[in-house]
Amino acid sequence: MPMYEFQCPGCNHEFEELVKNAKEKVECPECGHEKVERLVSRVAFSVGGKFTASAGSTDCTSCSSSPASCSGCSGS
Repeated sequence: MPMYEFQCPGCNHEFEELVKNAKEKVECPECGHEKVERLVSRVAFSVGGKFTASAGSTDCTSCSSSPASCSGCSGS
């Protein structure tokens, strides 16, 4: 079961949810809104010993020197 990130357009609450299939209805746990938006999740991985993130700054130095303290390559 994949875990997805969602945001509620009603109350702007962001949350994660395990989803069995793409047709499963997900509602906001805060306000019960039935039409939440699935967010694009950031993924990080290591290739050849260099830590890389799927989004964000392409010249992130904090990840390559210390993957455990990576801030998601936000460039800040």
